[in-house]
Amino acid sequence: MADQADQAAKVAQYWGDERRELRKHNWLEHPVARACINVRLSGDATVGLAEYWRAKFLTVPARRALSLGCGFGLWERMALAANLALHIDAYDVSEAAITQARAYAAEAGYAERVTYHVADINSIALPHSHYDVIFGVSSLHHVRGLEHLFAGCRRALKENGLFLIDEYVGPARFQSSPKAVALINKLIQVLPPRYRTSVYHNGQPRETYANIPPDVLAAHDPSEAIRSDEILPVLRQHFEVVDYRPYGGALLHMLLSGTAGNFDPHAEADAALIRLLAAFEEEMEQAGVIGTDFAVVAARPLPG
Repeated sequence: MADQADQAAKVAQYWGDERRELRKHNWLEHPVARACINVRLSGDATVGLAEYWRAKFLTVPARRALSLGCGFGLWERMALAANLALHIDAYDVSEAAITQARAYAAEAGYAERVTYHVADINSIALPHSHYDVIFGVSSLHHVRGLEHLFAGCRRALKENGLFLIDEYVGPARFQSSPKAVALINKLIQVLPPRYRTSVYHNGQPRETYANIPPDVLAAHDPSEAIRSDEILPVLRQHFEVVDYRPYGGALLHMLLSGTAGNFDPHAEADAALIRLLAAFEEEMEQAGVIGTDFAVVAARPLPG
């Protein structure tokens, strides 16, 4: 238990730093890549996650929602802006992140509609039959205690409640398959140097890609992708999956890590190159060469 507490404290400290500058170089935050993801999710480049869930599941806003691993509160502000819920309870292990999330919510005018709590969702005790919807957005891949959390979420949902997830579900500790690593390296070799300049390589072009050793990754954040490959199997022990939308990432996640900012979304050639890479990745998935590392999932509690 002491080891778990130490790890939770380390995770809380790590995620108390917002790291805004580096996020701009993540493929998930590049507007053209995001439009490609939206097409796979909703069929419309302009319809993103909140709008998709509202149209498909939450045409009437949930009375009470739960958000797991909320960080700095971006998802809660998006969900409230889209009117997915009347009120959200949100939890995160980092007190620093929660403090900032409260400030952001107040600034956006949502202070009365979201309640933030500091708690480790690995061991959280949730009230029974309390929530209409539970959100897990970019947080579940940090959870070691999946069985405890998912069992608690099943009990915490009201009858016909929904568990809505947008998550990295790829290999644990980001250990991409040999085939994916080989394809990423082939793509690196054909990209001009200006597209390979990396914020993680002192502004120099990246020449090759290799998986970060798991122990090195864990030394920075013990929770990072700790059981990501088990999220869906464990989820299905407690929930029926009613909607599954994979959207790739087996190549683009790491190919564009630290370099996505080199692609100007307003330059036709740069935008076309992102679309081409996304199309190549999807075709490799369809051919069974690689899997999908990210997915949007909706699930309902199994009886019992």
